[in-house]
Amino acid sequence: MKISKSLLMTSLLPIVVATLVNTTLVNTTAFAQQPWDGTIVQYGTMHEAIGMQQHQGRVQLIDLVKQPHFYAVAALEGLAGEVTILDNKVVITGVGSNGQLTPISNVDGDRQATMLAGAYVPSWTRHSVLDNVAPKDFDQWIASSALAAGVDTDKPFIFSLEGQFTDVSLHVIHGACPIHARVQKIELPKEQQPFESELKKVAGTIVGIYAKDAVGNLTHPATSTHAHLLYKDKTTGKLLTGHIEKIGLAEGTVLMLPR
Repeated sequence: MKISKSLLMTSLLPIVVATLVNTTLVNTTAFAQQPWDGTIVQYGTMHEAIGMQQHQGRVQLIDLVKQPHFYAVAALEGLAGEVTILDNKVVITGVGSNGQLTPISNVDGDRQATMLAGAYVPSWTRHSVLDNVAPKDFDQWIASSALAAGVDTDKPFIFSLEGQFTDVSLHVIHGACPIHARVQKIELPKEQQPFESELKKVAGTIVGIYAKDAVGNLTHPATSTHAHLLYKDKTTGKLLTGHIEKIGLAEGTVLMLPR
C-alpha cells in the first residue's frame, strides 16, 4: 500500500506491517471490488504509550482519512480518550468531569493519536455468526473464522463485526489505562479514573485488530485482539466508542474480513 506524502511527513513515522492474505473466499459476498493489500498501518505501541507513558501525539487523525476506506483503533494523545475509525468516520470518546462518557469533536482536525493500528480496506467479505460465541471464545473464534476464510492468521489483520453483542465489558481511558493499572497493581488517582461499563446486551459495530503474540505491541496481555465497540447512547443517541475488555457475539452477528 502506498502511504500518502502527508502521512509520511508527520513527526514520527509509522510502523508498517505487511501481511498477506488469500483473497479467494468461499460462500461469501463482497460489497466492493478492490482487494486489501495486506498492510497494517501502525503508530506507536501499547508498551510505549501505556507502559512507558510516552503518550504524546504521533499522528494527526485527519491525515489518515485523506485516503478512502480507513479503519482503525487508537488511543488519543495523552491517553485522553478512545478513538475508532470506521470507513473514514472518526469517533472519539472521552470521560467528562462527571465521570460519564462524552463525545470529543475533531472539527478543527487537530486531534492526534498516540497509539494507532489500522488499515485501508476498500473491500470486505461477510460471514454470519451461526451460533452464540462466549466472551472466553472470542479471540479463538476470530482466528478460526479468518483461517477458514483464507486469511493468514500468523500475521496481523483487521476485522469488523456488526450486530448484537453480549456480556460486554469496556472502558474509556482518562489519562491512564485501567488494564495496565490492574496488572501492575497501581491505584489510579481520581483525575485519571477511567469510565468502565458492563453491558448485558448492546447493538453496535466492532473494529478490531487480530495479532498473534503481539502483547505490548498491538494488544494487552492475555489477548490476541485489540478491539473497540461503536454504539449509541440510549439516553442521548450519541455515537460512542470504548475499548473492549471482553465481549460475546449473538447468533446472526456478521463478521467482516478484508478481501
